[in-house]
Amino acid sequence: MNMYKVTAAFLTCLFTVNAYRLQKDVRPEHYKLEIISYLGEKDNFNFDGKVWIDTSCVKPTSNITLHSKDLTIKEGEINIKDVSSNDSKTQKISKINYDKENDFLIILLTEPLKEDHKYEIYIPFSGKLDDGLAGFYRSSYYDKKKKEKRWLGVTQFEAISARRAFPCFDEPEMKATFDISIGRKDGYRAISNMPLLNTEPLKEKEGWFWDRFDTSVPMSTYLVAYIVSDLDYKTADKSSNNVTFRIWARKDALSQVEFAKEVGPKALEYYEKFFDVKYPLPKQDMVAIPDFSAGAMENWGLITYREAYLLYDQNISSKSSQHSVASVIAHELAHQWFGNLVTMKWWTDLWLNEGFATYMASLAVEHLFPQWNSLEEEGAENMISVFSFDSLRTSHPVSVPIGDPKEIDEIFDTISYKKGSSLLRMMSLFLGEETVRKGVSKYLNKHKFSNAEQDDLWECLTEEAHKNKVLPGNLTVKTIMDTWTLQTGYPVITVTRDYEKKNAIVSQARFLKDIVNFKDNSNPCWWIPLTYSTKSNLSFHKSTPEHWISCPSDSQVIENLGAQDEWIIFNNKMAGIYRVNYDAKNWKLLTEYLQSEEYSKIPVLNRVQLINDAADLAFVGRLEYDVFFDLVKYLKMEEGYLPWKAALGKTGSLTTHLKKSSVYGIYKEYMKQLLTPIYSKVGGLEISKTKADELESIKLQVMVAGKACKFEVANCIAHSQELFKKLKENPQGENPIPKDLRGVVYCTSLKHGGADEWEFLWKKFQNSNVATEKNTLLNALGCTQEVWLLTRYLEWSLDDTKIRRQDSASVFGAVARNDVGFYIARSFFYEKIKDVIKHLQPNKRRISRYLNSLANQMTENKDEQEFEQFIEKNKDSFSEVKKAVEQSLETVKINIQWQNKHASNIKNILTKYAHSS
Repeated sequence: MNMYKVTAAFLTCLFTVNAYRLQKDVRPEHYKLEIISYLGEKDNFNFDGKVWIDTSCVKPTSNITLHSKDLTIKEGEINIKDVSSNDSKTQKISKINYDKENDFLIILLTEPLKEDHKYEIYIPFSGKLDDGLAGFYRSSYYDKKKKEKRWLGVTQFEAISARRAFPCFDEPEMKATFDISIGRKDGYRAISNMPLLNTEPLKEKEGWFWDRFDTSVPMSTYLVAYIVSDLDYKTADKSSNNVTFRIWARKDALSQVEFAKEVGPKALEYYEKFFDVKYPLPKQDMVAIPDFSAGAMENWGLITYREAYLLYDQNISSKSSQHSVASVIAHELAHQWFGNLVTMKWWTDLWLNEGFATYMASLAVEHLFPQWNSLEEEGAENMISVFSFDSLRTSHPVSVPIGDPKEIDEIFDTISYKKGSSLLRMMSLFLGEETVRKGVSKYLNKHKFSNAEQDDLWECLTEEAHKNKVLPGNLTVKTIMDTWTLQTGYPVITVTRDYEKKNAIVSQARFLKDIVNFKDNSNPCWWIPLTYSTKSNLSFHKSTPEHWISCPSDSQVIENLGAQDEWIIFNNKMAGIYRVNYDAKNWKLLTEYLQSEEYSKIPVLNRVQLINDAADLAFVGRLEYDVFFDLVKYLKMEEGYLPWKAALGKTGSLTTHLKKSSVYGIYKEYMKQLLTPIYSKVGGLEISKTKADELESIKLQVMVAGKACKFEVANCIAHSQELFKKLKENPQGENPIPKDLRGVVYCTSLKHGGADEWEFLWKKFQNSNVATEKNTLLNALGCTQEVWLLTRYLEWSLDDTKIRRQDSASVFGAVARNDVGFYIARSFFYEKIKDVIKHLQPNKRRISRYLNSLANQMTENKDEQEFEQFIEKNKDSFSEVKKAVEQSLETVKINIQWQNKHASNIKNILTKYAHSS
């Protein structure tokens, strides 16, 4: 009976999953696609299309099921032909059905298709360019020269929106080649994945032309792309691989493509050498789109970007913006191999795309700009994000089972990108970069133009690892990595030393932020690579493990760990995704050493991990808060960006918990004391020309200045106001505020100003032609304390004539982070939820940013009750962001747990440290 129930449950689950998926009876091989856009005719956003799909019948079937969404299908003209022989035979169609829930277009036939026969499916259709930023949609910009609004048609198909543009087999495993032709009005031009073959008049419509493109390589539907616009381009100098590289933008912004023009070709060449696999297309276009939902999209040969992630103005854009432009370009180009050349079989392994592109981008940027030292920063920042997000019970595995395709959007998150990248970094450090590089090259060559799963990658890496003898013959990459990819979370290792015997017991358990119940009852375990250094044996450069904690295994004894008065640090280079807790004596030894002149002998990444671990172990009550506050005393000597970022990140979460309490005054005094020396050391609000290209120094200065103005350190507020006043007095002249510090100065001036300052910056926002500057202004406009201005700003975030739809969530976040703005943002969201959802359609994923912005600030029981009631009342609105809802509710619960555990004793701790030297 039990066995029957299990089998029945399994089959139900299997059929439920299969119900969402296409049958594999018919597989596409080639698409011929023709689309006519009517852009250029006043207010005509319609398009007409025809698609001919060459398919192969894998097994006999009486229906052909493919995807179509929001398209008008000309049913009477659909035609199916058996083209296996010269005299093609038309198949009779009995009925056309639609399964709206699954976006299926079902063509029922009177006779079954025959196995191994080739069939051509012809479907004419029409659709509309809407403003939802998905499918084939419309975007616009204001042409300053012509003084008019200009429209463009652009595609965004990932994950499941190709079906909005043309009927297709819209799953990643259904790869095919494409012949694309775009009909467009004279004065516009079309671009697509492949180079233009020819242009010819469209006979049926005078003044319209066909742009016909070369046949593509085999690719998934989500990577198909085409654009109809009057954008212009600049071509990069040809490099050794002979790929034509063009960067497209609005004519008014074309001067901002120079940096991308330099970075793109160099990154592409770096990947060709690294992977030892040539880029397979003759050209690469990169296009800045005025309205774009994601940051960028890796369409093969035609990468689309938000303007802020492709365009860079050296006189206006900040150094951080330059870094993010380089990173995003490198990320998208890495996808041309990981994702495009080899594609995951199903979205379960999305992390293979996103984790690899994130990791490879960090290597490419380090290679192109070694002076930025960005590889360490990327490694640390990704790890810190993972440590936070993945300590929630409601997180998810890296390789996450996906049934309903509507769930796909939710996994484009910290886990797929940053944990994926951190796992690859960890693997590179324990296997060695050369082993990983050769294994990856083998994987790409073996599966190119096809699909793969994570096990295919593990197989190639194991082969290489055994060949190079970096793994024992009885241990595989799969054995190790499955413990990291198939289960949620990560471990904390507890190191308990026996100082007399000079050994330590090292045990593992999942780290959870849940303060009340920090145990995971399922007792998960991981294969953990252990590396360590001691005071007398500084082996921080070594990342090849000397020991492993195996799985299953509770603990490991490590011998010969040095003298009683020597500290030990585990996890050299912060290589493994695990936290470390030590016994009280070892924490004391570490703290004393950090406060000595020799503190820098512990490298930056290990200093970051000590700060981060101490703070979060104290947060959940597994360490006294005194350990954290004692540890960060050493910061008075620290000048590195990353340790300061870790420390200020952790004190920042304390700010959230304390800002509404009577203790805030003492906390503010503590923060002032912490920040005053470093604010002076970094140069306050003045950036010297000598460090203009030092990314880390600039990031440190910007971060410290932001906190200094918040906690009223020295003359930070007055200096900001003085600089802002100079700008207001001469708005057309040279901006007196250093470009990297404008965000700090603008925000501080608005916070301590009124409507006059706000309107001045709003006007500046409206007139700006530089997207990176617009982003800075957008965030600063949320800093005012004027309630009516914040309310109006939120209302404008739902008005396309004021704020672009792509930026609505950023405006909400900027307001919600503001102490006054939080209450206004919460009321706005609760009252206008239907309007917000409607505005964000069809991409509901963005609603998770609204939920996170609020949940992070909620610390009281009343907040939690109201939040839960609101979500229950509007559960239909949140049906496609269930994970985000769960994560937000858990975040609020944890914030309240912190208050219950720490609120009463934090005052004594802060009093002690605020008055200590």
